[in-house]
Amino acid sequence: MRLLARAICTVLWIKFILANESYHESLDLKPLPRNKLLTGFNFHTESSPFQILKDADINDSTTSKISHYTLFPNTLGPILESTDTRELSLKFTQGWWDSQSWGKLPHDGFFSGGTGVEVVAVIEASNVLDAKQKWSKLTKILSGFFCASLNSINDEITTFPKYAVENVNIENYRARLGNKLFIFRASLPSEPVCTENLTPFIKLLPTRGKAGISSLLDGHKLFDSLWHGMSVDVTTVCDDENNCKLKLHQTINQVIDVIRSIRKKAEGNIPKPVSGDKLRCDQNKTQNIWQCFPLNDPTNLEWSLATLFGRNIKGPAFEDDPEVTRVNVEFNPSSWQIEMQRDNPTTIITNSLNTHGTIKASEVINEQYSYDFKFVSTDSNDVVPIQAPPLQVSRSLMGYSLDNGGLRSAFTNPSDKEVDFIYFESLPWFMRLYLSSLELTLKNSTGSFSVTDQSKYIKQSYYRPSSDRERPSHMELVMSVPPNSTLAMTYEFDKSLLLYREYPPDANHGFDVEPAVIIVKDKNDSKIYEFRTTSLLLTLPTPDFSMPYNVIILTCTVLSLAFGVVFNLLTKKTVTEEEFEQVSQNSNFAKLKTLVLSKILRKTKID
Repeated sequence: MRLLARAICTVLWIKFILANESYHESLDLKPLPRNKLLTGFNFHTESSPFQILKDADINDSTTSKISHYTLFPNTLGPILESTDTRELSLKFTQGWWDSQSWGKLPHDGFFSGGTGVEVVAVIEASNVLDAKQKWSKLTKILSGFFCASLNSINDEITTFPKYAVENVNIENYRARLGNKLFIFRASLPSEPVCTENLTPFIKLLPTRGKAGISSLLDGHKLFDSLWHGMSVDVTTVCDDENNCKLKLHQTINQVIDVIRSIRKKAEGNIPKPVSGDKLRCDQNKTQNIWQCFPLNDPTNLEWSLATLFGRNIKGPAFEDDPEVTRVNVEFNPSSWQIEMQRDNPTTIITNSLNTHGTIKASEVINEQYSYDFKFVSTDSNDVVPIQAPPLQVSRSLMGYSLDNGGLRSAFTNPSDKEVDFIYFESLPWFMRLYLSSLELTLKNSTGSFSVTDQSKYIKQSYYRPSSDRERPSHMELVMSVPPNSTLAMTYEFDKSLLLYREYPPDANHGFDVEPAVIIVKDKNDSKIYEFRTTSLLLTLPTPDFSMPYNVIILTCTVLSLAFGVVFNLLTKKTVTEEEFEQVSQNSNFAKLKTLVLSKILRKTKID
């Protein structure tokens, strides 16, 4: 009876805990022009309520501690607790987002970073020194957890954003008495993204990639895309009674080239040239065995998720809660036909997706079967119209001198309304920025002219100059661009010389400069869109690293020759040829040789 009562209490306790937690996931699919597909994996987890202990309760052994790590990953939670991190944003991104062909970023860019790895954290501490120690501890732990080079983050690349983080997602959170909230940001633009980063990402999910939409995730398929981004965002939400929750939002977005995936599925992973009978040539132009003007990709295609990912969806995430897993598709029903195939043990059931007069369809994965989605298009270019971003930015380096240079950023507003935004830029310390050289040029329908009153377009500014080997240059500008105009901003900088040990192994490749962050705001001063520019490649004066090698080789060769000559003179004796023959005749070896030959000759004579 006691065992039965304990079992019942345990089951009720588990149901109570799970009732206070929530988890849902969704897969968003959207065909893009030129046979591209945008896929978005979204996972949202909320922990059960808990209370953040005050200073007086930390050492109180009688304080009850209820674990809130059931659905919420118990590997990430202790990391946040040990470093007093109240908000964490970790983004892995690789590739270039083509905004002109693909439109806006997914989720308005709030979960998309720049090239490489970007980390933003809100840490609670009593002073700046304590906050920096917790920041260093956090980055080192995350480095080992996600198999990334986050342990190389130090004060040289860390910034404290001001305007770019006005809308921090700390909802009703109150720091402990005497503590403050400090915001840290760092970026590694040269950090590659690989399967070693994906595996820890999947381990944070309650399904561990065994069920639900996470069963589609395969590193070889995921990173074989034109652009992909992976993010982990954690926020702390508290009420007036200090009952807090941890919200974890994980996303993976990618743009897939469907034609390339179909070709790899049919021909294998090794790229092969297209045979002559399969070439699609323009019949209106010259065509023979030597010439072929290729046509564009075919527009009548048929493919499925199994073609792109090599897998099917293995049922819902949880058996007892079928509403957790959902697949959303945004397409044009006039040119696309999408079917959901469910593999039963005996039959395959096919259902056509119905948009109900709209451009969006949603399906729930509610049974423990294998699911696949089949896409058939008569005109793959007939897709849902893309939404153009409110602002377009191009950023590039100017000048050809190795000692100094310039940087130019052009902001283009294609709309009929004025666009307000925040420009955040962090430059390495070896780029000495001259803010006094900043110039603005406005180009509109009337022409191009230099701006004399910069305060008309730069409303607020914050600049913290760099310090050699201590901190980077930090610049934030609150700007506005008139409608149908292009505002260009240029300034100059000097290039510093590095120490010999500060150059990386591939110094001649150049130094990566992290992308700038653009946050577009509306009239209510709330951000509506966020994106990053492309990273830059800076060339610094680089010494000839082959010279030490050449000097070492030449020195060793000269020393070996000199040592050999001196050693021979000291250990060997110079004699004439006659003396050498006389000594050789009187040696023991010569006597032994003469004795052996004489015995052989004597024996031959007797025989």
